[in-house]
Amino acid sequence: MECCVCLQPYSRSEKIPRVLHCKHTFCGQCLQAISRPQGGLLTVCCPLCRWITCTRASLPIPGSLWVNTDIWDRITERQDEDEEEMENKMKDKQTQNNTQNKCSSSGHCLWLKLTRFLRGTTSNNEDKEKI
Repeated sequence: MECCVCLQPYSRSEKIPRVLHCKHTFCGQCLQAISRPQGGLLTVCCPLCRWITCTRASLPIPGSLWVNTDIWDRITERQDEDEEEMENKMKDKQTQNNTQNKCSSSGHCLWLKLTRFLRGTTSNNEDKEKI
């Protein structure tokens, strides 16, 4: 799910997964960067197997290589999962903030913490007196 040249995750906007003739997939940006013009052709040497993919020089890499549809379809699923995860984190943070606000706004929580603290210190003092 990521380009093995730049190690960035594929996306539907910038890091579109493109398939070379050897069937290896890389993002279009990396393929454009490693492509070389040669006598009216644009050549891309596969970083994995060194197979040479040739296209017309008049076409840019994105216009001349197919999108890997298997990865393309999984990008949407992953983005949906990521968005859902972000929503859940935001809800958890809001719940946590609401709880903290309720606790700090009511003197009750402070009173409970103080009484617990005092109980702990008095029981420690009583134990020391017994020794």
